[in-house]
Amino acid sequence: MLPAPEICERARLARDPRFDGRFITAVVTTGIYCRPVCPARPPARGNVRYFASAAAAREAGYRPCRRCLPEVARRVPEWTISSKVVIRGLRLIDAGFLVDNDSVALAGELGIGTRHMGRLFRSELGASPGSLARARRLHLAKRLIGETDLSFARIALQAGYGSVRRFNADIKAIYQLSPRQLRGASAESDSHSLVLNLPVREPYNHQWVFEFLRRRALPGLEEVHGFEYRRKLDAGGQWISVAWHGDGLRLSVPPGATQTLGEIMYRVRRVFDLDADPQAVDEHLGADPCLGAIVAEAPGLRVPGAWDGLETAVRAIVGQQVSVDRATRLARQLVKCYGDDAFPSPAVLADATPAEIGMPGNRGRAISNLARAVRDGQIALHD
Repeated sequence: MLPAPEICERARLARDPRFDGRFITAVVTTGIYCRPVCPARPPARGNVRYFASAAAAREAGYRPCRRCLPEVARRVPEWTISSKVVIRGLRLIDAGFLVDNDSVALAGELGIGTRHMGRLFRSELGASPGSLARARRLHLAKRLIGETDLSFARIALQAGYGSVRRFNADIKAIYQLSPRQLRGASAESDSHSLVLNLPVREPYNHQWVFEFLRRRALPGLEEVHGFEYRRKLDAGGQWISVAWHGDGLRLSVPPGATQTLGEIMYRVRRVFDLDADPQAVDEHLGADPCLGAIVAEAPGLRVPGAWDGLETAVRAIVGQQVSVDRATRLARQLVKCYGDDAFPSPAVLADATPAEIGMPGNRGRAISNLARAVRDGQIALHD
């Protein structure tokens, strides 16, 4: 996955934003790792080492730069990773799988041995799954310290730490400062929603994305007003908000959310297709004689996703051979008939008769059969 050294060198010296998230630059003399876009004076080439991930740089003994903030770097585009197993593993790590499970459980979920999983991750990203999870946990904690006024106890919980003590020790070991010293003079508070900026790779056609989501929104679960998307987290009535702000997205999470911030961010990234590499996509499709003009007129298109795996699969079945508006109406009816203030669970759909809402019988049976397979553990639709 790591680009050739000469490519990394040119990208580092040019501070090329296209390579932000593609590799990490570490400086031997300072013991610090940076993003390729770091504004600091470029070190001599002989003092630079390149790593495929921040976790790999951490394993080698480097600590994150406090100037270019590696914690806000864009994610590694999945197309640069050759192993589908590693891609699936990274998605599970992003969704918080290793918060409550160990690497053995992750290997079992991926259907391979622990040693083979470790070899695959190291060959692609230069680090073990555990190191990647710890690096992402640390980076999220650092962002919450710097960008919010949340209490440190809540930050530790949202970032996935098992205790405040472990959170404090990790921050001090890596940044050589306590969380309070990192934050400075700003006060702690638990009375406000958590607000976090989500950077996007440009170009990003946000007008098209929000219109796409508006046409497919499920009443009671989703709302789209202008360039703001809202989603209900649970039956308790908590809603998150994702709005276009400046040149990126701003995520707002209510206090006491039932899902962790890591899980919410993972779902939001999927809904808004934030991990795509639009420049690579546009360059590839733009070279096609039939698509070139269309791509030039509308650069930065994305492929928005749904909130969870079952919802995606069911809506794909519902939408077969019908218009977008008709498919959305059927999905809304499905939620109304079988959902309890949420998208219907596999257990409910497995014993339901979806055809009664107005779709063909074979399509309704397909939904029930899918739900039954998910309920019984025959199919895993990873969130």
